[in-house]
Amino acid sequence: MVFLSDLLNEAIFDSQGRKIGSLSDLVVSHGELFPTVVALAVAVPAPAPLSSRETLLVPWRYVVGLEEPRLSLNVPKESIKPYLPRNGELFLSRDVLDKQIVDTQGRRIVKVNDLKLAQVKGVARLLGADISFQAFLRRLVPFKVPERLVTWNYVEPLEAEAPSVKLTVPHSKLRELHPADLADLIEQMKPEAGTALLESLDVETAADALQEVEAPYQADLVEELDSARASDLLEAMPVDQAADIIGDLSQEKAQEILSLMEEEPAQEVKDLLQYGERTAGGRMSTDVLVLREDLTAEQAIEQLRLGAPEEETTYYLFVTDREDHLVGVVSMRRLVTASPKKLLRDIMDQNVIKVNLDTDQEEVARVMAKYSLLAVPVVDERDRLRGVVTVDNVLEVVHEEANEDISQMAGTTVQDVQQAGSFWHAALGRFAWLSATLVGGIITALVMRNYSQSIQSVLALAYFIPLLLAVGASVGGQSLAVVSRGASTGAASPVEIFWKELGIGSIAGVVAGLAVALVAYLWLGTAELGLVVGASLAVTLVSATFIGAVLPLMLKAGHLDPTLAAGPVVDPIIGVISVVIYLSLASRLLSYAIL
Repeated sequence: MVFLSDLLNEAIFDSQGRKIGSLSDLVVSHGELFPTVVALAVAVPAPAPLSSRETLLVPWRYVVGLEEPRLSLNVPKESIKPYLPRNGELFLSRDVLDKQIVDTQGRRIVKVNDLKLAQVKGVARLLGADISFQAFLRRLVPFKVPERLVTWNYVEPLEAEAPSVKLTVPHSKLRELHPADLADLIEQMKPEAGTALLESLDVETAADALQEVEAPYQADLVEELDSARASDLLEAMPVDQAADIIGDLSQEKAQEILSLMEEEPAQEVKDLLQYGERTAGGRMSTDVLVLREDLTAEQAIEQLRLGAPEEETTYYLFVTDREDHLVGVVSMRRLVTASPKKLLRDIMDQNVIKVNLDTDQEEVARVMAKYSLLAVPVVDERDRLRGVVTVDNVLEVVHEEANEDISQMAGTTVQDVQQAGSFWHAALGRFAWLSATLVGGIITALVMRNYSQSIQSVLALAYFIPLLLAVGASVGGQSLAVVSRGASTGAASPVEIFWKELGIGSIAGVVAGLAVALVAYLWLGTAELGLVVGASLAVTLVSATFIGAVLPLMLKAGHLDPTLAAGPVVDPIIGVISVVIYLSLASRLLSYAIL
């Protein structure tokens, strides 16, 4: 067995021992599980007066072997008939080495750092790709290093310089993957590679994969796709998801795609786009099976048999009157076990849990979680059924809202970094949050300067300021997280959350204060200083708890998002107040000659 890196630039000799050039590449026939080497690309000196080199493709039948001490041919160079490459063949160095491939077993995109070949019974085959970092080192230094091989039967090439290769690679292995795995692969690719992959798959597979791609990247892919192809994919998707994607496109691209779509799905998409993106109307699917209340159970089952395959959900069957007003819901079990001649109005549940078109998506998620629903109907102001929000839509909402809350509390997002045009752009975008911390730090320094006389008289006071800032920020952050989450979800009343958190913070402050007072006494040998530090820390932690708990409640009372009281905002406030309390209390105790 031999690696491609060991062969490249090796001298090649003819049957008479004359050097004809050096190996620049290997040509393999793509399509087999382990591709066969069909030719050697040899860099040979160009005829005079040219000083450059040209490439000669030597057919494999002239090659003695790849694993011989030196690369030799079995004919003199004058007898070589150049090989004519066929459509779809791969040049390993040009098309595969240092390129991205899909490891279909590991469901990931990897980079090829080397290629391993073996010769069996006179036939050389490509065994696999070495994706280890050591393989890259092997190309630099002539040492034997461990390999990390992905065998070629689990490989799908992605990148190739030759246009013919791109068009003829069938991606047959990728079609066997689950759409979610395909989406993971697409998200790891460059946009042009992801678009090329979607172009190569059949419409149904490509549409299923596109549905699983993260929302921001979906629009990027569709923007790059040919509009006719994009319209085909969106028509094959649920209407609500197609509307979400079109809503993120540029206006020109969206109009072009809608004009190419069939009239009915295009109109359904337009209808959904009129609702707010973060509302039940924007999240709902209109692909819902509706049954009339005057149908019998037998008729309903027959209608279900005919219509269910195309509908979004059959978890619940929604029942309407002749004016499309939602009047009830019946479970599949109840319908199947009912007497065939019984009317739906007699077996349906009239107490329907429903939401309005303009209900916020977080409220929709809360309703579905509270009542353990797999789907919830959406009605308009006249109580007419307009669509249904399913559990998979809610999972997306929960994921988005959690990401948004965490990003706001952290003061930045992954998308900020990924979408920034440069490092400078990303840094400037984050500076708005950092400025709050900078201002807080400057104010803290000014406060300490104001109490410099007290610090100079008892230098040990300065020892505990870092401890004070760290513990205060930690306790305040904990209260902030608990109260923000409680206020956002409505898990308990704001007053109940506030007093409970303040009580917990007070107990923690007293315990921490006593512990630090004891440490200060044992360390510095001064009970008075221990009292000052312990008391200051206790009061500071209670204050930090109060600040962390009250800020999100104030924001919620002002109809603002509680998570706006983010760590980058609340930490400087807690820091300033902590230092003020600590130094003012210490100064007051000093003035009473306790120290």
